[in-house]
Amino acid sequence: MLLCSPMLLGLISDIHGNLAALEAVIRDAEAQGAEKLLCLGDVVGYGPFPGECLDLVRRCGAVLMGNHEEALLHGAENFNPRARRAIDWTREHLQTSGDEETRRRRWQVLEKLQIQCQLGGFLFAHASPRQPTREYVMPRDAGNRAKMDEIFALIPHICFVGHTHLPGVFLPDGSFTAPARLWNHTYFIEPGEKALVNIGSVGQPRDGDPRACYALLDTGPETPRVIYRRVAYDVEATARAIEANEHLDNYLAERLRLGR
Repeated sequence: MLLCSPMLLGLISDIHGNLAALEAVIRDAEAQGAEKLLCLGDVVGYGPFPGECLDLVRRCGAVLMGNHEEALLHGAENFNPRARRAIDWTREHLQTSGDEETRRRRWQVLEKLQIQCQLGGFLFAHASPRQPTREYVMPRDAGNRAKMDEIFALIPHICFVGHTHLPGVFLPDGSFTAPARLWNHTYFIEPGEKALVNIGSVGQPRDGDPRACYALLDTGPETPRVIYRRVAYDVEATARAIEANEHLDNYLAERLRLGR
């Protein structure tokens, strides 16, 4: 997928097996006129519908590897017990559920994951350009000049990430701006400016708003811009599905209800 001409691109990340949230976001992105979707990883983990979410992200122009896909494929040694249990169940579920063709198709998505991708001056990674699947760049890091200088040195223009589930824009001046503090939840991309843009989480927001979060990248014809979108979905249905699954911790359901 190339940004050869102005287009509206839907950016999604951190779905975490939350099918209802993903379906709602896709509907919203299509209603907004998004021509393509790009997924920044963590399609699986925590949630009760990993296979169905993998089915849906096949329509994306690119799907990147998140730390949960990395753990699924290579082991979850560094995960906390809740996350590790969820990954272990997800692996078994994907190996045994559905018919042979369905299983093959889902694992094919996982086997083709990219670590990062670049479209023009836009760089995309799950976590950061320095450690694409694992590094956490939190709002509190905005003033950590040593860390942020190293990260910004790897950014050609704008880098889009997820991973922390906390949306907002980092600038090299040491600032972090949450979407609510942006005009109309929109970040306007200035020529030559560098920024690290976290697009938030579709399936497990942690900024206090339980609605699914994603972003639209509008590359023209006027000033390129990033538009944050919040989409309501049936949180309770996903929470109940987590609670009904003996392999998933009920705490994960409560996080969805609280947006934390």
